Amino acid sequence: MIFLANIGNTNVNYGLYEKRILASGYFPIHLLSCERRALALFRSLLRKCRVSREEVEGTVISSVVPEKNAIILNAAEKISQTEPVLISSRTGWEFDTSAYSGVLGTDRLLCCSAALQKYKPPFVVVDFGTATTLNVIDSSGAFAGGVILPGVRTGLRALAASTSQLHEIPFFGPKSAIGKNTAECMLSGATFGTAAMLEGLVRRIEKELGANADVIVTGGNAKAIIPYCELEARYEPELLLEGLAIQANRLIAVSKKARVE
Repeated sequence: MIFLANIGNTNVNYGLYEKRILASGYFPIHLLSCERRALALFRSLLRKCRVSREEVEGTVISSVVPEKNAIILNAAEKISQTEPVLISSRTGWEFDTSAYSGVLGTDRLLCCSAALQKYKPPFVVVDFGTATTLNVIDSSGAFAGGVILPGVRTGLRALAASTSQLHEIPFFGPKSAIGKNTAECMLSGATFGTAAMLEGLVRRIEKELGANADVIVTGGNAKAIIPYCELEARYEPELLLEGLAIQANRLIAVSKKARVE
């Protein structure tokens, strides 16, 4: 059994894997201020699954928040009593990423890796998180590039922080695109606006690819946006953890081969 965790800008997404994702959860990253809190969180997952520490063979972790790495890595090591593996952009990937010249977040790579196991390219993987990212896999199965935008809730907070008469509001789905008050107008922009943005960008991406592309959506805000989309989208809530599981399986295979040799 493998413990998996992704350290994101808003949440830590964590889970247990043995042939499939057995259980998973999210926890606000700002509350993980010390190793003790992270350890308590991970132990609660083991108790929920009725799994002992001795059954956890290892841990695989990815991160886009380097300053939180030590807290999570140290806690994870105490859970499995083995040194955790930290996935990085230098990790070996089963698809070509050479078209991208910048630093490519491991969360984006992991989601694409998992999607390639389930869907035939070309496709677009949309991750609705702190940022909304669109990640394009072309017909050859290579990473072609993507789009990065402010996330749904990030955009709402930015409006409240940057204007004098707009304030933070609870996030929920509006009933109509035409808002009848300021809060409804903001929510319409966040939901209908994000959905329309996605539809428009997918059309432009398909035009550049010269082919229709499946749309695969994941991330903490995905369920809030999907109902407002007029395009067909495949919802994959565990895509990121499944990408980590693929890396775990690869590391296990390499380890077994090394022992045989």
